[in-house]
Amino acid sequence: MTKSFEGLLVTENRLIDTIEEYFKKCGFILNKKAKDTERGIDLELFKDGATLYIEAKGSVKNKYDKDNSINAMPRTSVRDNVRRQINKLMEREEDENYIDDAFYIAAWPETPIYREQVNKKAKALSKLGYLHLWVQEDLSIKIEGPDSEKERLINLCLEQ
Repeated sequence: MTKSFEGLLVTENRLIDTIEEYFKKCGFILNKKAKDTERGIDLELFKDGATLYIEAKGSVKNKYDKDNSINAMPRTSVRDNVRRQINKLMEREEDENYIDDAFYIAAWPETPIYREQVNKKAKALSKLGYLHLWVQEDLSIKIEGPDSEKERLINLCLEQ
């Protein structure tokens, strides 16, 4: 018997849209957005001298938008997604076209499988100073990561 899926069932595109909407309500301006097969950072947002570089992954492939019979990603795909996201953020931070004093953020749907994979890398993510966003089933956003970075981002969101 197959275990039913737990957590937020959402495509990467929908996750990106949800995160963009959240930060726009906080007064951030969209600089760049990559959806579907577009290359580049998934979201780049700006406010008061602060830039957010966000890499997001969904729990189902973007094809789910057109075919809702597609299953959630298996554990191995989730593990590989998390690794690729962290690698992409590190590459962006090293790229001379990206701002030194920026927030580097990975975003995921709140699911036990993503939580498990991210928890295995939480210590390294913290040392890198990377924040992570968890999109909840009600599409609210939970910000986690190093306290100083988390507090700085939350304060930016509170300033209107």
